[in-house]
Amino acid sequence: MKIDKLVLFNLMNWLLPCLFLTLHLSCLNAQSSSAIFKQIKKLNFLGTVLYFAAHPDDENTRVISYFSNHLLARTAYLSLTRGDGGQNLIGPELREGLGLIRTQELLAARKIDGGEQFFTMANDFGYSKSPEETFKFWDKEKVLSQVIDRIKEFKPDIIINRFNIGSSGRTHGHHTASAIISNLAFNQIIENSYDENWKPKRLFWNTSRYFFRNEENFKNNNKESLIKIDMGVHDPITGQSNSEIAALSRSQHKSQGFGSSPALGSRLEYLLLVKGKPLSGNNPFEGINTSWTRIKDGAAIDRIINEIITDFDFKNPIRSVPKLLKVKDLISKINNQHWKHIKLNEVKRIIINCIGLAIQINADIPYGVRGESLSLNLIINNPSSEKVIIDKIILKNKTYEIGKELRKNQVFRKKIKHIINEPISTPYWLIGGGKDGMYDTKQKEFTGLPNTPNPYILNLSLIVEGVKLNFEKALSFRKNDPVKGEVVTPFQILPSAATSLKSPVELFNVNETKSVVVKVKNLGKLFNGKLSIKSPKSWVITPNDQQVNINGKGIEQDFTFMVTAPKNEEVVLLEPELTNNNEKIKLAIKEISYDHIPKIYMVQPASARAVALNLKTGVKRVAYINGAGDKVVESIESVGVDVEKFDAEAITLKKLKPFDAVIVGIRAFNVNESLSYKKNVLWAYTKQGGNLLIQYNTSRGLKTKSITPLNIQVSRDRVTDENAEVKLLNSSHPVLNSPNKISSNDFKGWVQERGLYFPNQWDKEFTPLIEMNDKGESPKKGALLVAKYGKGKLVYTGLSFFRQLPEGVPGAYRLFFNLIANN
Repeated sequence: MKIDKLVLFNLMNWLLPCLFLTLHLSCLNAQSSSAIFKQIKKLNFLGTVLYFAAHPDDENTRVISYFSNHLLARTAYLSLTRGDGGQNLIGPELREGLGLIRTQELLAARKIDGGEQFFTMANDFGYSKSPEETFKFWDKEKVLSQVIDRIKEFKPDIIINRFNIGSSGRTHGHHTASAIISNLAFNQIIENSYDENWKPKRLFWNTSRYFFRNEENFKNNNKESLIKIDMGVHDPITGQSNSEIAALSRSQHKSQGFGSSPALGSRLEYLLLVKGKPLSGNNPFEGINTSWTRIKDGAAIDRIINEIITDFDFKNPIRSVPKLLKVKDLISKINNQHWKHIKLNEVKRIIINCIGLAIQINADIPYGVRGESLSLNLIINNPSSEKVIIDKIILKNKTYEIGKELRKNQVFRKKIKHIINEPISTPYWLIGGGKDGMYDTKQKEFTGLPNTPNPYILNLSLIVEGVKLNFEKALSFRKNDPVKGEVVTPFQILPSAATSLKSPVELFNVNETKSVVVKVKNLGKLFNGKLSIKSPKSWVITPNDQQVNINGKGIEQDFTFMVTAPKNEEVVLLEPELTNNNEKIKLAIKEISYDHIPKIYMVQPASARAVALNLKTGVKRVAYINGAGDKVVESIESVGVDVEKFDAEAITLKKLKPFDAVIVGIRAFNVNESLSYKKNVLWAYTKQGGNLLIQYNTSRGLKTKSITPLNIQVSRDRVTDENAEVKLLNSSHPVLNSPNKISSNDFKGWVQERGLYFPNQWDKEFTPLIEMNDKGESPKKGALLVAKYGKGKLVYTGLSFFRQLPEGVPGAYRLFFNLIANN
């Protein structure tokens, strides 16, 4: 039988299991018969696999896809963090914003490879060189407890670690920490009788050449103790290989630059048994019953499903519905509540797909606020001759009796009006506060879920051939984009208004008075209230408050306050506060929009750091060559310096000559092909007397061998301890004295790290100015290199100014302006 290869796209629509155990019909679209056939086969497999690692993109999508799509196991990835501490190759978002992007990228990947997705409340605080350092930030016992809870709920037969406990010092400390947590969780569950019907049977390590430094070492390693599985298998039902599905999944990690092309042919993956019963072959499920007979009274279910598989009619999948209804009835009677819940949802989904039902519940607006009216539009179409009756629908404990039969291909519509009275639905981990290493939330029931649950879930009761089927459908907003076509996003509840300051950091010279603008965005129809800024008494703010009256959804208005900094250096928080009918709103909102993920509304506590410092800039006008994306430009502008941004291909010597300095954005030589030849413009500018500052680039993926006009070799050297001691190698050097005097005090209060990807070899013309190292490591001198080049000054630095400046670190500002000043 020839199956259209395009059915993969239908398969991908199905492959994402719903985020919760109840059946959310938002993941249902029209299905091809081949996709339905695969679902039925999956219905007949009762094995579960949990893949385990530290970050988004750590997961091996070949392994996840293999277990989910080839072995048909229920498969999930548990990422301890959301990847907040990484870099962003597609935009300026860092920290929490980047974590939100990477969360959605994981969900997009799971939509393709068929896995589910879970997290803990551990925060990716940045690169860590050891698990010991990692556990200084993470609450080890709390993370372990959350992992144990997730494993007990998911009930995997097999757990697969991406990393192992023996890799400390050779990989990210978070990686090794994830293996330690997984091992501890496995041991505790085995030693304690949480469930007499289940315990995980085996713990594996998914090893590869990555852990052996190179391909040659891995080839020469004795692999007799490893399970070898060919995961390059081809599926004639879908017309795709596992490698193709895995590559599509991997390519969703766009913010990390992990686009992947599928590999043809055999592709071996290796599993090392860490704990559990030894195997005699290469089947990780050896000795584990994955059929319906693992459940009491399951044999009859197994028999009927096998009949459905044997008799399946690809041209008329609806013929399977009567027997599927029998399966549904038998599943509803089993005593094993865990498998009953999972398999009831699966079989109901299959029945709907066989009939071809299309079900939507759409909001008339993309988001709402409390107290306002919302229209929910239920749309159902039955393209078949199968008798389907809409029994009733329930929304927020209110029942709407329908009792109407769906006519063939006649769209049923029902509009429901509702007054919004639910709390905001922002990402739950961003509101609860927490520390550097851990998020927190008051909504403990959400812990580990990818998103805050949709505030509106419609309960839908259908009757098919006299059998009631109950479903849940999450509310969405749909719109037509003239370029993209239909765009579907989850419905959100937002605060009635939000505030933001122009910059997350407001910089003042000591005793300086300047205006601070607070932007108020009305998210409802009308907002009347007052606006004030809360701060310590040492900062003087006038007026005390201002009246706010904004009519119109999405309308923004600016309010200006005069702020006077104290006489001494100080770092504080300025907190805008709205009051409206005795309600205090201290929230900011940011919209994050990329084509490959749903639109994100990031709601967080509203605040900005106010920094009073002694600073001389030494420059008036600088050019900034765009790199991978950062907020350095905004930071420079915040102290009154004019900045003009350029794409690399647009620069000419004539355009650059008027500027006091030229700054090259982070990873510019990794992402800008045009710098392979436009770099000569930068060299000429410097040689003729300009000041050129080049920020860090990664050692991998450079677009050109030469990233400065002098020889330099970028390494993977870095200092992750933001408090590591910094030694000035030449305190009399002009760069450390003009226009600001730099001392060791200027390296206090840094955030996340000192720097990364330091050069470890450089031309003798370069002078290293500082030395630093993480504990137990040799000193690194490549963090800040300065050279005279022609009549100008050339600076290359791996110091993480892209993190320090947006956070308002005073010493980082003084040093940064020294680097670009004409000294």
